[in-house]
Amino acid sequence: MRKRHSAVLCLVMLLGVASIVPAAPPFNVGYRRIDIPDPLTGESFPVAVWYPSREKPDHLKITGDLSPCRLPILLCRLIGAFSMEVAQDAVPADGTFGLIVISHGAGGGCLNHRDLAMALASNGYVVAAPTHPRGQYNDISGISVWIGRPKQISSVIDALLMDKELGPHIQPDRIGIAGHSNGSDTALTVAGAKPSTAAAIQHCIRYHREDAKFCSYGGDATRKTTEAAGDIPDLRDPRVRAVVLMAPKGALFTDEALSRLAVPVRIYGAEHDDLTPVRYHAERLARALPSQATYVLIKGAGHFSFIAGFPTVLRIWVGEAGQDPEGFDRDAMHETLNRDITAFLDEKLRSIENKPGT
Repeated sequence: MRKRHSAVLCLVMLLGVASIVPAAPPFNVGYRRIDIPDPLTGESFPVAVWYPSREKPDHLKITGDLSPCRLPILLCRLIGAFSMEVAQDAVPADGTFGLIVISHGAGGGCLNHRDLAMALASNGYVVAAPTHPRGQYNDISGISVWIGRPKQISSVIDALLMDKELGPHIQPDRIGIAGHSNGSDTALTVAGAKPSTAAAIQHCIRYHREDAKFCSYGGDATRKTTEAAGDIPDLRDPRVRAVVLMAPKGALFTDEALSRLAVPVRIYGAEHDDLTPVRYHAERLARALPSQATYVLIKGAGHFSFIAGFPTVLRIWVGEAGQDPEGFDRDAMHETLNRDITAFLDEKLRSIENKPGT
């Protein structure tokens, strides 16, 4: 209880200083797209990559599949193109940097957390965000999710470390992962927590009324794939040394599996999360994970408040993913959240090597 209470107080203090203008970040942000093969199917999937650069950024408009929008700006806005101030295909800045991989939630994409990615890149990280392949499943459950996603993360790390331009700038001892919703399962699995479909089944037998929306999410397809799944192998990637979870799911892991996690974890729960209520998910993870885990409750937030804001047209189309509880300011929260995540990773991914400019 003391750890949970302290985390909430920490958040209140953070929100209290949200209006303070931060110092200018040390780097501009470079951006490029890479495509790598899915280790399960061999088919390629896109990965958005942001990284520190000294080149001057420009106003880039891209669609959700990372295709550039070459139409006039007004038309790009009308089709829901995303906007980023980046230097496309720029030369990386001198120095070596940590690597963070971001795993989106079910049905999401690599641009879901682009503001976090850009904040991290401007402060000295290479950041990679894949659009996880959907496969023949529903992106909520099944082999493509429980096994495919963690393997894809490891493949992304492999690809970045071997990249001729970016690889030499990455410190292999400073690798972390951030995950939202379903991406939190991916993050925990890669960090060393072994999933258990039996745990998820038992959770929904016990809490099918209290956690009804989560337990019914995906309908019969999710229920059947969960019941039919066998043992999920250990998919730990020992290169991952810090974890950030946003609106996490907690049902896929036993307390024993969580207690064995040996890397620091930062958990962000949403007060008004009705899909993965904090009582059964974020708070439960905070209790079950070792003492190096910290938990922050975001007052007023909903499950999808952790996703970067959508262009106006898309906000209407995506439905609840673009909506927040009444009175909640998603953009303002993200400014504080991104700084807090950066500070956590800076602390937990320290290296014996000097950072650029030191």
